[in-house]
Amino acid sequence: MTDPLAMEKIYLQEHQSELAEAHPGRYLVIQGENVYGAFETYDQGVNEGVKMLGAGPFLVRSVLQPEDPPPLSIPVLSLGMPLSVDS
Repeated sequence: MTDPLAMEKIYLQEHQSELAEAHPGRYLVIQGENVYGAFETYDQGVNEGVKMLGAGPFLVRSVLQPEDPPPLSIPVLSLGMPLSVDS
């Protein structure tokens, strides 16, 4: 399966230092090799990205984390086991 955001991720990794300097601590909206905005929060980036670019695909990622985060693993859920909450 091909990553539909591969170009955007590569662009961010290759330009991370200059983007971090220009937009410190911000979340960037990137499509192709274009930055469409820098926002305070991830949610703002997603909301404004949808307004500007429609349903996507586009990348919203912190300039401080240019690489993919490690995958989330919750073994209980992947095994189909019910979560129990004691009252």
